[in-house]
Amino acid sequence: MKQLILFLSFFVATLSVRGQAFNFELTGTPLNTTGWISTGSGTAIGDLFQLTSNTSNQAGSVYYGTPQNLTNCSQFTVTFDFRITLSSAPTADGIAFYYISNPPTGFTTGGGLGLPSNPNGLVLLLDTYDNDGTPALNPLVSLRKYDGTVPNYVEGSTTGQLAPDATGLSFITNGNWHTCVLTYYFGAITVAFDGNPPVISTTTTLSLSGGYFGFSAGTGALWAKHDIKNVYVTGAPEPAPPAGTDVTYCQGSVSAPLTAAGTNLKWYTVPTGGTALPSAPTPSTAVAGTFNWYVTQGIPDCNIESLRDTVIVTINPKPVAPTIYVPPYCSGQTGSPITITAGTNVLWYDSAIGGTSSAVIPVVNTANAGNTTWYVTQTSALGCESDRAAVTATVRQSPVADYTFNFGFSCSSDTVHFQNTTTNGTSYYWDFNDAQISNDTNPTHIYAAQGTYNVKLRALNAYCKDSVTKPVVIAHSVQADFTPSADIVCEGSLVSFTNNSNVTTVNGIGPVYYWYFGDGSQSVLQNPGYTYTTPGSYQVMLVAQNGIPCTDTAYATISVDSLPTLKFKINDTAVCKGTPVVITAQYVQSGLNDLTWNFGDTPDQISDVAKPVTHAYDQTGVYTVTATADYRACPDEVKTATVTIKAAPHLDLGPDTAICLDGTAYILSDAINAANPAATWLWSNGATTSSIEVKHEGTYTGTVTIDQCSTSDVIEVKKDCYIDIPNSFTPNGDGVNDYFLPRQLLSSGVVGFNMNIFDRWGQKVFETANSNGRGWDGKFNGKDQPNGVFIYDIKVFMKNGRTEQYTGNVTLLR
Repeated sequence: MKQLILFLSFFVATLSVRGQAFNFELTGTPLNTTGWISTGSGTAIGDLFQLTSNTSNQAGSVYYGTPQNLTNCSQFTVTFDFRITLSSAPTADGIAFYYISNPPTGFTTGGGLGLPSNPNGLVLLLDTYDNDGTPALNPLVSLRKYDGTVPNYVEGSTTGQLAPDATGLSFITNGNWHTCVLTYYFGAITVAFDGNPPVISTTTTLSLSGGYFGFSAGTGALWAKHDIKNVYVTGAPEPAPPAGTDVTYCQGSVSAPLTAAGTNLKWYTVPTGGTALPSAPTPSTAVAGTFNWYVTQGIPDCNIESLRDTVIVTINPKPVAPTIYVPPYCSGQTGSPITITAGTNVLWYDSAIGGTSSAVIPVVNTANAGNTTWYVTQTSALGCESDRAAVTATVRQSPVADYTFNFGFSCSSDTVHFQNTTTNGTSYYWDFNDAQISNDTNPTHIYAAQGTYNVKLRALNAYCKDSVTKPVVIAHSVQADFTPSADIVCEGSLVSFTNNSNVTTVNGIGPVYYWYFGDGSQSVLQNPGYTYTTPGSYQVMLVAQNGIPCTDTAYATISVDSLPTLKFKINDTAVCKGTPVVITAQYVQSGLNDLTWNFGDTPDQISDVAKPVTHAYDQTGVYTVTATADYRACPDEVKTATVTIKAAPHLDLGPDTAICLDGTAYILSDAINAANPAATWLWSNGATTSSIEVKHEGTYTGTVTIDQCSTSDVIEVKKDCYIDIPNSFTPNGDGVNDYFLPRQLLSSGVVGFNMNIFDRWGQKVFETANSNGRGWDGKFNGKDQPNGVFIYDIKVFMKNGRTEQYTGNVTLLR
């Protein structure tokens, strides 16, 4: 198969003023080929460079005409897009990239992939056709380094091979655009496609003093269209400026050399030009302000330097020392705290230099006189600390106030003698706690009343003062007081007296007590007892005396009640049920709290001490009456008696009834007790039999008596078989007296009835034979009749067979 050599084309190389660098491109639409040299079948079409068309026996190339030196800065990157299309079957033959020292000549078609003859340098081969009988390996990628003695690339040969071939890469011939990236960096070399991990990674040394970058392709008996575009060849790039570290110091603080994130740094004092400093500068902090330094970084051996980055050094000013107020202090006394009158973020030190700081204001120890010095700074909002200023606290010697005292007692007033024992004092002030004062050194004071007086002595010297307050207790009181065990007792009872007196022992002499019991008896015991044998009221007196001597007297009244008695009398001990009994009690009233009665028929207690009591029993039986006298001091008295309650007889005359005139007499009878021979009767008509006959209406009372107990009953006998005829009526519709002679209201026992009514001219205006009717409504033929007198004719038939005839006048009123 014929070989075709493809040359790599480069955009024009540029040399940076800060060092060595190059950058070539074969890009654009139409393709910009400035600086590039094409040979053979190679030609620019639109935005791509066609190395071969889809015909056989071609060799096409393109290379950059200016050689590049990698002697010191040995690095570059090649990026290009390629496409192999319109191929025969199988595809032939492939694309090559090279960097060689000899000018490209003698390009070979076929399996040589269009490479220049005898290449001396680096060759990358994208071989699509099998020339060694191993078709499964193609398409393959091979990376080789030739020394100029090998005429051409031969598939299957290992001459110049830098790493094992990457085989079976079928995507190379799928007709799509693919991107290949070859990177060389000081001996390390990689080949990758379409952003994927490298298919070849190896090392080699390229130190050519001048080399040509190019691409080539070739076809033999078989063919394919080989295209490239977007070609970039980049040497060592200019590095980015380093990241300098700005720093801030406080004026006068220790500084450190400046730093920046980068390699091969160079420092300058000016933004452009000038001479690099021999090392990183250490800024001075003597003067406050803002200062700039400048730094670059370079690539080793490439003589390439970045732009300068500005490093800003800020020196913040040192604040003045704070202003501190130290109050005066006196030994042994708690003074006011040290205060900061001007300053912020104040720190305290125990020494002028070094040491550990504290933000807590120190507390002056006033236990002893002397001087204590601290050192203080303030820190500004920018974090700078001032110089230290000395702060001295002076503790002056205080007086120590103290005194003693002794007494001169009397009953009306007391004298106290004060002895001043103060040290380091020059003047004194006494407050006796009774609104009296003194400036004497050792005063004497008279107190008008006993009590506890908090006497204050204040001692002063030229700088300090002290005071002491002590209680001066004047207590020789004589306060008589006692409590009897009871102030009301029963005759013959013992009364115990508890002495509650407050009597102070004075001059070693204890209290003395004198008791007077009100009946001529006496005692000198502290807590005596006494029995009163006669009722009455007694005034007890206690006289208490102390050792001065002073006395006081206390009194109490003791009431002695007489021994109690109780008895009572019942007016009748056998009474009928419901008949009250009257009970009269006799008892001693002295000391009586209450007299209560229980009558035996209920648990209730009835209190009554003023008069006789009465009680009625509603049930028969025998009851115990109990009287209880409750005395305030003497024992209670209880007396009892029995009462018999007899049953009352029962009498029932029956319900009220009615009788007809001239009818059969009605018999009233005591059917319950009629057979009792002990029973007697008395009726309201004077009869004394068990029954009576009643022929007239009226109210009848019957009384039955058995064993002196009586019961009465009352019955009303009303008239029957009658009629009441009114003399007027008022038919005005008000619901009252609207009808003349309503039988249901004005009659009883009527079984037959005829009534005719005539006006004054004899005209019949109403008639009825209804025995239960309402009567005449004052109308004739539906019309109201005038006011006036009307004549009635009435005939009545009674249930007892009696017939009555009535004729008369009735007045109609409206």
